[in-house]
Amino acid sequence: MTHRPHRGAAAAGALALGSAVLALLPAQAGAATELLANGGFEAAALSPWTCTGTAATTTSAPHSGTAALSASPGAADLAPCTQDVAVQPNTGYTLTAWVKGSYVTLAASGTGVSTSTWANAPGWTQLARTFTTGPDTTRVTVALSGWYGSPYQADDVSLTATGAAPSSPPPASASPTPSSSASPTPSAPVSTPGQNDATLSPPPADTVRVSTAKELQAALSAAVPGRTIQLADGTYTGNFKITTAGTAAARITLTGSPAAVLTTSTGGGYGLSLAGAPYWTVRGITVTHAQKGIMVDASDHVVLDGVTVHHTTMEGVHFRNSSSYGVLRGSTVHDTGTARDGKGEGVYVGTANTLTDRSDHVQILDNTIGPNIGGENIDLKEGTTGGLVSGNRFDGNGLTNVNYDDSWVDVKGNGYVIENNTGTRTMNDGYQTHTQQPGWGCGTVFRHNASDLTGATGSNPAKYAIDVTNYSAACPVTVTADNTVTGPAALTNPGVPVG
Repeated sequence: MTHRPHRGAAAAGALALGSAVLALLPAQAGAATELLANGGFEAAALSPWTCTGTAATTTSAPHSGTAALSASPGAADLAPCTQDVAVQPNTGYTLTAWVKGSYVTLAASGTGVSTSTWANAPGWTQLARTFTTGPDTTRVTVALSGWYGSPYQADDVSLTATGAAPSSPPPASASPTPSSSASPTPSAPVSTPGQNDATLSPPPADTVRVSTAKELQAALSAAVPGRTIQLADGTYTGNFKITTAGTAAARITLTGSPAAVLTTSTGGGYGLSLAGAPYWTVRGITVTHAQKGIMVDASDHVVLDGVTVHHTTMEGVHFRNSSSYGVLRGSTVHDTGTARDGKGEGVYVGTANTLTDRSDHVQILDNTIGPNIGGENIDLKEGTTGGLVSGNRFDGNGLTNVNYDDSWVDVKGNGYVIENNTGTRTMNDGYQTHTQQPGWGCGTVFRHNASDLTGATGSNPAKYAIDVTNYSAACPVTVTADNTVTGPAALTNPGVPVG
């Protein structure tokens, strides 16, 4: 027989338990420790924030408290402010900020972490992202940035831990599977293992540190799966080529800061070439003063993360010769096609006038492309399918129309998704679709893109945010009603359904 406790004793026990629970609440609430310092910009100096360009604290209408960040991007910079923060591996985090201004971005980046969001509003607007660190993530860089020539403000920036990742680590005998820790755009396709995967950090013991061009070329030649090549800050002169393959379970990583600069002595050739070199991650470095910046040839699953490419006579970044499942994310590309002959696209996928280059499922995510791009900001060629262009910021200042480059993005492949992008300064249109080969240039989905065509300088009398030059029942396109256009232009061509 079960003996029930006396009602009074039970009540006393419940009261004691309730008191114990209440006693724990302050500790639990305090577990969400703020990781950022000076997130409210109340200190007279911006430190420990590091800001490039014109930035200072302001007491004019902060979101809360007595001060906020005020930054003024120039004609060729975004006035970024960053703070490096220690984090724990396998842990969830919440990043928030209040911002106001044109295309203000909040981002977090680190080993296996790349996430960002933006707002375009004259009043205070809250931005928020969540992400989970990988097994080797120990530091994350939080960044705020604006848009060319547009002042912005930020206040009450916060980074807090939400707890350990719920999943258990795999058994020691299991081979790790690469997985992306970037927070995907809600409406974007989510990568599956073995496709557009972020890098898993290799064991720290297998890291080769280089500081000269000779050491770099030797390290690239001797690379093996699972290795990291770490570049010290400095200038590396040469045409650097990668021909060793990584694997899905052991990617090879080339990493450095933006101050690790790859440049050529003559301005010719490729700054960095990957040929038959799948499963590489290239992170953080700068490539400049070359004919073409980063070339990815016959190399699947290559991730270009947080790189900077500028001042090339032709393309900035090119996925070519059936390089599928590539990723370009969180990167900056500007001043390409400096010959100004219409052949300097910012990002180029595939090969013109052929259907044999199946550089499929390439994702171009959260990049800043422009200004001074000699061709389109992005050119997606016939023969390529299933790519995603999401969260990018385009500046068309520098388009020439020499080689029909009069829009930010030209889609000639099939089944692309173009979403959550913003663009300013163009010649005629924001986005275009074309059929260069029968049956191609079809199936594109455009959603939630913001196009500013104010001051478009092209000769076409009709200007469209989305110019569908080849619409038919046999070659459909989807334009959703959440796309917007500013300036003397229509959203899309007459006869193209919007819904």
